[in-house]
Amino acid sequence: MRPIIQTIARMIATDRRPSVLASEGGKVLLANAPAQRLLLDQEGIHDSLDWSGLCAQAHRAGSIPVSLTLGTDTLEGEIVHLSLGAGDGYLLRLASNDLEATWLRNRSRAATLMRVAHDLRTPIQSLLATAENVLDDGGQASEEQRNKAREQLQQTAEVALDHISNVLGVIRGEQSVAGIRPDETFNLTEELRTLVMMISPIARNQDVALKLWLDPHEDIWVHGPVRFVRALFQNIIDNSAKYGGKEVEIGLTCRPLPSPETGVERLKIILTVKDMGGGIPPEQQARLRAALGQGDAAQPPVVTERKDRPSAGMNVLAHALRQLGGTLELSDRYAEGAENDRTDHAKDVIGTTIKATFMLQKGEKADNFSPRTPPEQDASLQGVSMILVEDSPTSRDWLQHILTTAGAKVWPAGNGIEALSLLDKSEIADNLDLILTDMTLPYMSGVEFAQRVRQTQKGGWNGPVLALTAHVADEIITACHKAGIAKVLEKPIRPAQLSAAILAVLHKPDESEPSVPHQPKVAKISQTVTPVLKDEVVQDLLSQLGTEGAMTYMQRAHAEAKDILAKLKSDGVGPDTGRMLHAATGVCSLTGLGALENCLRTMECDFDEGGDLPSRFPELEECLDLTQEAIHTLAQK
Repeated sequence: MRPIIQTIARMIATDRRPSVLASEGGKVLLANAPAQRLLLDQEGIHDSLDWSGLCAQAHRAGSIPVSLTLGTDTLEGEIVHLSLGAGDGYLLRLASNDLEATWLRNRSRAATLMRVAHDLRTPIQSLLATAENVLDDGGQASEEQRNKAREQLQQTAEVALDHISNVLGVIRGEQSVAGIRPDETFNLTEELRTLVMMISPIARNQDVALKLWLDPHEDIWVHGPVRFVRALFQNIIDNSAKYGGKEVEIGLTCRPLPSPETGVERLKIILTVKDMGGGIPPEQQARLRAALGQGDAAQPPVVTERKDRPSAGMNVLAHALRQLGGTLELSDRYAEGAENDRTDHAKDVIGTTIKATFMLQKGEKADNFSPRTPPEQDASLQGVSMILVEDSPTSRDWLQHILTTAGAKVWPAGNGIEALSLLDKSEIADNLDLILTDMTLPYMSGVEFAQRVRQTQKGGWNGPVLALTAHVADEIITACHKAGIAKVLEKPIRPAQLSAAILAVLHKPDESEPSVPHQPKVAKISQTVTPVLKDEVVQDLLSQLGTEGAMTYMQRAHAEAKDILAKLKSDGVGPDTGRMLHAATGVCSLTGLGALENCLRTMECDFDEGGDLPSRFPELEECLDLTQEAIHTLAQK
């Protein structure tokens, strides 16, 4: 290693820019005279930068831009990862003058704006595709069909606007060459679900069937740069949805890696997208590999005429992949029976498989809890297998816990597309007893999902489907029965009642507690005093989860209601306000937040009737404060 260190030392000593070589722990190994004048010693690095966090990102991406403030001056530069054999070194180099700093800053901003402008195309196209379906009905659509189309537009608008907000957040976070927001812990599975929902209108508009599978089929939490994961996933999936033929299969695989000496757990993440678009022409594959820096020296050089340069989408994809330290594989999909005889490539190729592989640190779910086993374990659903479809993560987690505690085998899904892909797996469909689905799902409603269940590739699944909804109305029940839904259950529903309803549909006796008929929807806040917390529901939470776990779910429900108030205040009433209110009402009812549930139900009615929602804000604020105080008091008992 001595020659390498000597070479680096000469390079740093002769560099006119302030340069420092340090370890990941911040120990300065080498520093030239300009760096010493700026007091960039070990203490200076830690005071000016999140050194360990930046080193982790530089190790993953190779190099990253940085910005640090020393006194009244802001200096721009980069951190480069250097492998030193037995260990790793990180070279910090700063711009030597204002001109160079300005150039670095402008280059970073231009790259950011290019990536952001491209990322905004997908949510906007998603909105346009849905709007086109809503407007272009030739005057032949029924009122029910038009209402359904408007509902789809509302749901698409919510997902698209959330994505636009995320992209604009990147702009705000990358106003200087720093360009490096800290890594964060996020739900990788939910990010993919949200993206698929955003792209679904584009796919539907082009008559493309989307499939989504997860391995393992559970929520995966990671720690890393969520903005680059979004950009990578979006560009690959969006391109396949637009040009991938009549079917696109999306898969996410996560595998644990052996823990390094640092003890930090990592996951190997593979996004696999298979399409039926006839394959990517060789010249396009060459341009993509050029953008990724994966050119083959044995192949002819890529033509550099303007029309043959990598597109903006390719450059964004390549940038995101480099920042994740990942790799991309392209391969042709061949017609069945053509694997062993590929004499006619153009004839045999039916599509493309794109596989992106990268590694991220394993993250811990922020609200993890350890469920407490009740004194008498409920096993009424022992041996029952079901698919649970619920878009709210809080509601999905709670319902899954109720069902698995009662002994059921549950495959959770965040949307109809994911659930339909589960039905395509014979090991699930052949052993499935029941499907339990929420009615208000993104893009594909519970009614449409139930209709599609009967039309799966293998002849349709004919078992019972149960519906869950925060509101039971005659028109909902009628639509559910037409779709073949066996029973409609109203939230909130207690665990014993849910088990009894499931067993009744499966024609299995249950003597634990009979199901009760639903109560009519509360149109307005009751004139009687509404309890801040519903005692029976709260007691179920406490018996199932213990105090800590119950508080976790109640706080999550409270946070959803609080977020809606903040969105209404900042963005005003929008096309998806009704769905957001509905989702919050459902999760508050499931977790016993009685006052909030009642207030949100009233706001839903006001929204449906065109009422003045802002006039309800003080009431919702009061309910939020009272509920937070009640949760805090309960936690102290």
